[in-house]
Amino acid sequence: MASLAACAKQDSAANAPPCPNIIIVKDTSELTAFRPGPGRDLTDVVFDAKLGRYDGDCETSLEKDHTGTVSVDLKLFFEATRGPANDSREGKFSYYVAIAKKSSSDILAKKVFDAGLKFEGNRNRVGVLQELTQKIPLHKDQLGEDFDIYVGFQLTPEQLQFNRGKVAR
Repeated sequence: MASLAACAKQDSAANAPPCPNIIIVKDTSELTAFRPGPGRDLTDVVFDAKLGRYDGDCETSLEKDHTGTVSVDLKLFFEATRGPANDSREGKFSYYVAIAKKSSSDILAKKVFDAGLKFEGNRNRVGVLQELTQKIPLHKDQLGEDFDIYVGFQLTPEQLQFNRGKVAR
């Protein structure tokens, strides 16, 4: 599980408080969107998408009482491939960002975001960049490293089951 490479912007990188870990959740890192109906073979695929990587940094602001905020700037990179059932050359998907306490894995906050993609011209593969900022309040003596940030596609139960079935095949 990788951490963000660049953390707080301070005079010395050696004094920079650690950032939260960013975790791409394996079961929700891919999405196969099928056309409506019962068909689930290759000819029914509207698009396949993958959350391939992320980038970002964080900045910690602490008060004299050792409370504060860590602001995490995220760049999420999605890749999509157009399927045979995609007549519109467009697609929509939702993804989530959840913040959890590292010590207990309790989810403190979760937000779902919507995004779209267009296969322009004769392109059958596209990349989508989503940029966002997450602010985590810090209680006394907490730092960014006390938290994990989970990201992935917001899937239906059927889509999640499909992803988990790919591993078994």
